[in-house]
Amino acid sequence: MKKYLLLAGVASIMSFNANAMEMKPYVGLDYVYSMMDTDEVDGITAVEEDLNAYAISAGVKMHKNFGVEAFFQQTEEGKKHHAGMEVKDKYHAYGVDMIGYMPLGCDEKIELLGSLGLGYYDAEVKADVLGHRVKETDDGWGWRLGAGAQYNFTENMAGRVMVRYADVDIDGIDNIVDLTAGIRYSF
Repeated sequence: MKKYLLLAGVASIMSFNANAMEMKPYVGLDYVYSMMDTDEVDGITAVEEDLNAYAISAGVKMHKNFGVEAFFQQTEEGKKHHAGMEVKDKYHAYGVDMIGYMPLGCDEKIELLGSLGLGYYDAEVKADVLGHRVKETDDGWGWRLGAGAQYNFTENMAGRVMVRYADVDIDGIDNIVDLTAGIRYSF
C-alpha cells in the first residue's frame, strides 16, 4: 500500500511540474529608439546620441511567469556635423534577458513585463577630419534592466512595448536607454 501511495505522489508531482513547465518558444522583431548618454568635450557632444535600430529575438516562455530571451540589436549609422568635420557612429549588441511576466485579468491578454539581462555592446565612431579618416571602436559588457507590457492578440501573436536601461562599459558612453515596440510569434 505504501508503494502505491508513493507512486501516486510521485506521479502527481511529475504531472504538476509538467504543467508548470509549459515550454513555449517564440521569435520576435522590434523597432528600437536608442538614446545614448555620452561624454561631452568642452560642452559638445561629438556623436549622434539618438539612433533608430531593430532587434530580433528568440526566447522560451518556460512558465506563465518566467522566460528567457536572447537578442541581437543593430542601430542605424548616425551622422553629426560640427567644426568642419562629419562624425558617424553606430553600435550593435547581443545578449540574454530573463523575463518576468505578470498576467492581468482573467483572460490573461495583458501581461506586465520585467527583465534583467546581460548584453555585449560593440560601438564604432568614424570621423572625417580635414580629409583624413579616423575610426575608433570600443566594446564592453552591460547590465540591462527593463519594464514593459505585452498584449496577447491570439495564442500565437503578441505585441510588446518595453523600456530598457543598459549600464555599459564603453569609453565615451555612460548608459543607453532603449524604447522598443514589436511583435512576438509563439510556436
